[in-house]
Amino acid sequence: MRIAFALPLLWLGFSTAQAAALAGPAASYNAFLFGDFTSANSDTEGNLAAGGAVNVSNYSVASRITGNPATSPNPARLVAGNLTASNGGVGSGQNGAIYAAHASLSSFTATGGVFSQTLIDFAAARTQYQTLSTYWDSLAANGSATNNYGSLTLTGSDTVLNVFDLGGSTITNTNSVDIYAPAGSTVLINVSGTGQTFQNGQVTLHGIDPTHVIYNFFDSRSLNLAGSKNPNGSILAPWASVSGGYGQMYGQLLAESFNGNIEFHNFLFAGSLPDPVAVPEPATFWLFGPALLWSLGKTARRGTPAHPPRA
Repeated sequence: MRIAFALPLLWLGFSTAQAAALAGPAASYNAFLFGDFTSANSDTEGNLAAGGAVNVSNYSVASRITGNPATSPNPARLVAGNLTASNGGVGSGQNGAIYAAHASLSSFTATGGVFSQTLIDFAAARTQYQTLSTYWDSLAANGSATNNYGSLTLTGSDTVLNVFDLGGSTITNTNSVDIYAPAGSTVLINVSGTGQTFQNGQVTLHGIDPTHVIYNFFDSRSLNLAGSKNPNGSILAPWASVSGGYGQMYGQLLAESFNGNIEFHNFLFAGSLPDPVAVPEPATFWLFGPALLWSLGKTARRGTPAHPPRA
């Protein structure tokens, strides 16, 4: 009896290992795109990385980050496959650096240097974040969502992780969104469907801040940040082409591509989410596997609670 009881706890210890902040190469980037990035007459307060073509004009990157040419890579940086930029610069005081396979610059300054390298394997990053998106969607919801005539309220009470499931059109068809969760906890909002729009209204946080909120658009192919509804959190949409009007976003954007004029504020995700890579070592499994499978089989025969419906 003692062994059978200890093994499930051992397994849970592996499967619920938490990764603080955002895992992978996007952790220090305000905007991280696998493909193209196009914008004008705006700025990204934090670092910007895009694996495809970056086209910006009248634009500043890492405007709130102090560069340091003695550090490699520079703390204030723009990473691109191919860069075309005019009228602007990188870093606070334009003392950042550019890392690009090719750069065409016109009155666009980075005193920390222009380097013919891209720093990031964007193909591998795409696979990593698509895997994370799919995995995080599989987590069971433990928070409640109520929609009252266009007013959406998300309420979580867990001091560590609060997970919500929303139907495809919920974000688009609601005006006010109020999110309640304990201070320091993480809010994960899994959103199904595609074509969502952040527009006409506001997102208000209670108890938490934007660095602990992340939206997971796990199967969206298009997303519109129209500008009049700040998500107040980070967005993971690894399959989506994202468009945007004028406005603000307090959080990180991870997506396939971006075209718009949103002003990105450098609220880097600092929450804790389960890491799907944290699994038992093979030797550990073979040592305890039979008892573990017996225990899991016994649990399965009792039945598993149904996944709650999406709001």
